[in-house]
Amino acid sequence: MPATTEASPINHASRVNRIPLATYRLQLSESFGFEQIRELIPYLQQLGVSDLYLSPLFRARDGSTHGYDVVDHGAIEPAFGGEAELVRMAEEARAAGMGIILDVVPNHMGINDSGNRYWLDVLENGEGARWAKFFDIDWDAIPQTLKHRVLQPVLGQSFGATLEQGELKVVYVERRLQIEYFDRRFPLAPRTWPAVLELVVARLAEAAHDGVAAGPERRQARIELTELESIIAQLRHLPASEDCSAQALRNRYREQRIARRRLAHLVTKRPRVAEALTAAIEEMNGVVGQPSSFDRLEELLRAQCYRLAYWRVASDEINYRRFFDINELAAIRVEDPQVFEMVHRLVGSLLERGLATGLRIDHPDGLLDPAQYFENLQTLYRRSQPEATRDAAGQLYIVAEKILSGSEQLPTDWVVQGATGYEFINLVSQLLVDAAGVKEIHAAYEELSGVEETAAEIFYESKKEAASVAMLSEMQMLAARLYRIAQRQRASRDFTLPTLLRSLQEVIACLAVYRTYVPPRGWEASEEDHRRIGLAIRWAKRRNPSMSRSLFDFIASVLLLQFPTNLSPEDREAWRHFALKLQQVSGPIAAKGVEDTAFYRFYPLASLNEVGGELEATGIAVEEFHRLMHHRATVWPHGMSASSTHDTKRSEDVRARLHVLSEISVRWKEAVLLWRQMNRRFLENWDGEPIPDANEEYLIYQTLVGTWPVTPMDDAAREAYCNRIVQYMEKALREAKLHTSWMNPSEDYETLVFDFVRKILGPEAAAFQTDLTQFVAEIADAGFVNSLSQVVLKATLPGAPDFYQGTELWDFSLVDPDNRRPVDYATRTAVLAEVERHVERDLPGLAKELTAAWPDPRVKLLVTKQSLAARRRKKSLFTHGEYIAFETTGELADHLFAFARRDGDDWAIIVVPRHFQLFAHGKQNKNAAAGWRAEWGDAAVILPAEFGAAWRCELSGQTVEATPNGDTLTLAARELFAVLPVALLTKTAGTRPAARG
Repeated sequence: MPATTEASPINHASRVNRIPLATYRLQLSESFGFEQIRELIPYLQQLGVSDLYLSPLFRARDGSTHGYDVVDHGAIEPAFGGEAELVRMAEEARAAGMGIILDVVPNHMGINDSGNRYWLDVLENGEGARWAKFFDIDWDAIPQTLKHRVLQPVLGQSFGATLEQGELKVVYVERRLQIEYFDRRFPLAPRTWPAVLELVVARLAEAAHDGVAAGPERRQARIELTELESIIAQLRHLPASEDCSAQALRNRYREQRIARRRLAHLVTKRPRVAEALTAAIEEMNGVVGQPSSFDRLEELLRAQCYRLAYWRVASDEINYRRFFDINELAAIRVEDPQVFEMVHRLVGSLLERGLATGLRIDHPDGLLDPAQYFENLQTLYRRSQPEATRDAAGQLYIVAEKILSGSEQLPTDWVVQGATGYEFINLVSQLLVDAAGVKEIHAAYEELSGVEETAAEIFYESKKEAASVAMLSEMQMLAARLYRIAQRQRASRDFTLPTLLRSLQEVIACLAVYRTYVPPRGWEASEEDHRRIGLAIRWAKRRNPSMSRSLFDFIASVLLLQFPTNLSPEDREAWRHFALKLQQVSGPIAAKGVEDTAFYRFYPLASLNEVGGELEATGIAVEEFHRLMHHRATVWPHGMSASSTHDTKRSEDVRARLHVLSEISVRWKEAVLLWRQMNRRFLENWDGEPIPDANEEYLIYQTLVGTWPVTPMDDAAREAYCNRIVQYMEKALREAKLHTSWMNPSEDYETLVFDFVRKILGPEAAAFQTDLTQFVAEIADAGFVNSLSQVVLKATLPGAPDFYQGTELWDFSLVDPDNRRPVDYATRTAVLAEVERHVERDLPGLAKELTAAWPDPRVKLLVTKQSLAARRRKKSLFTHGEYIAFETTGELADHLFAFARRDGDDWAIIVVPRHFQLFAHGKQNKNAAAGWRAEWGDAAVILPAEFGAAWRCELSGQTVEATPNGDTLTLAARELFAVLPVALLTKTAGTRPAARG
């Protein structure tokens, strides 16, 4: 009988405003804006896409390549066409029945652009600025040089060298005195302008006394002088930046505005003043070669609300929370109602006008209170609706970019429809790999790579390194907060700042998840957070036997809000605030440590090193996969089901091919050892060690196997391919941070690795390339079958399938920027039109034609299009239908994965192969692959008799008959896969399942 688990009823009345049938991610750029997307709408509609899923479209810094460095949430990026083109595109999408999902970035903003008026306000007015609370800044930082100031780590060398080389200059631009550093400008606090203006007064006074004849001209000079002295007096009486009172704020901005206007009038209308100002600025800027001439400028800079510093200083002393370790991205306090309103005003307007129908939320783990944030978004949506229909508006479709670790589940108090699909990617990958083969590859990894550390050790060391280097500044800010807390209690007063810092780094390194969710309101941590924090504390103690256990116990008590009985309300609030701040930092540390470090150090099977994946991941049992999909259908039926994204380490087709290595582990080991021997002559020597090292060489071979074209390359294509691999290796080496890094690049080391890549892909290594080509030919067919399986699973399992731009044809891209190359939509449009014509005329004939030309890229587009056509035709079935697991039978039963979706009397049956290489070509087969066909023997899927016997494959158009077998039916694999290697069955006319009991 079918292996089905009794399902909890699906809530069909979920009242979500719009549930996408299929989303399509589009990466906006200067050359691919709203006009280009508008032109693609007919193509995407024909493909079966229901919703456009756009990368961030708010105004970002000049030259942004991704849009996540927003400088103005209230404006549409002009380079994409601005709001007018957005409206035009959105209205055309709406007319086509398509929705638009916006990518919202609520955690941070780009601050290295003059378009960020909020940050410039903070630089000009400090903690007394109108927008000071917009950003997460510690104005009480421990370094004395940062008391009431914010660090600006923008200089290319030390401050002293920068100053004395004349790279910092005072300028008067846009009615403001500013500091110019190459193409950047920083406002000077108006309260400090007198340092410059007094030099102007001195020159005007001298001119009035000596250089101007008696009469009207002298009187005019004295009027100018008096007016300038009045302006100086006005500026000197501005409230200090530390004064944050409402009265001070009003006075500060009013008086500044008046003073700027008065000075601008003088400079514009009085040539003497303009000349004197120019001369004063020149004097203030100093003379290169005369160090003492820069003393005035240094004093002026010391008086600012910011401190200009060498960019490397950020790793130790930055006092604003960043997005990861990126100095140019400053975290914002979206938990503040005013900040939330400013950041989402345009979002609300787009929702109100029906120009947006859903949201993707970037990095919610960086927010102080993600659950409340999502509640606020839903409130924003309801308020955007007409008052008469507001109560019936329901929920806005929202997905959260949440990285789930291990068995972690999305928090159920988030008012969202699910996550963006990383967890789905990893589950499907684990279903497609052979668990035993992955374990064999792990066992051989030390020999092949020279890596002796375990996955657990690399996980811990990489996270600890992230907390100790890349994000040390954030950790120091946390440690300073904890130190202040410790000093207020006699039991913890002897804990020193350095020991608290080390202890915090250890605890975060041992935390198994990205973050916990201790609540901002109330005083109780959840049972799950107790377990996670307790486990991290136990591991930290175990790894650090020389450190005082009481340190870790103290940290645990603070994080879990286990207050001493005599703790004051003020101190309790400090404990809670610390726990909340640590939660905002632990996620970025996990991302930097795992995704951006450990994944580039430890990769026995690189296809499993995906965002949200586990270093020790192997395979998953079919029964467990069914259980998780049943849970998904019950709890998160509308979360995104992705296979490639803008953030994935490898495209879906690269992963699909590399998965096959798990099925030929012995053959893979032999190939690597042979290639190392063949290419040994290309290695270079670095202090007695080979370059690249064995692990880097192992990564190069996996990368080549995953991306090597199955058709011959001409010289131009080979050069382009080689450049892509070199570009990838630059990123991989720097992310690993073992021999080079982004912060301290070793160009010499990198050049030697790049030379190795170019040599093994050059004419001298023809024998290696011949063997590589042969090896790829052996596994490519199984990889293509895996790719088609991924498409069908994504389109039919519970969730909303998401397609990354261009992946409707074979796509062998690597991590960004490789996966953001322009997509050839002209070719895709032509291919789709051709496929559409053949589908309407003769779908079975087309399917046979494409598989006869295997691996014709059109076969992936056909499977994609037909899967989405089935979703569109049976919307309720795939959106709300139950998930039912099926058993399989026969000698090759383990190589079939089958399930059904049921909605009342409507059914769909989905069957895909698993471990195709293992049974079709043999575990150690060294012969060229024989295409996509296989001898399935007696393998079959078991159906309940009520399902009926007659079925039609939506992908190939073939009809399939189930065979009676007692009180069940069986679908033979040899018939299911007679035309295509994947199957999506629906009932044919006249087939009526028995009524459900």
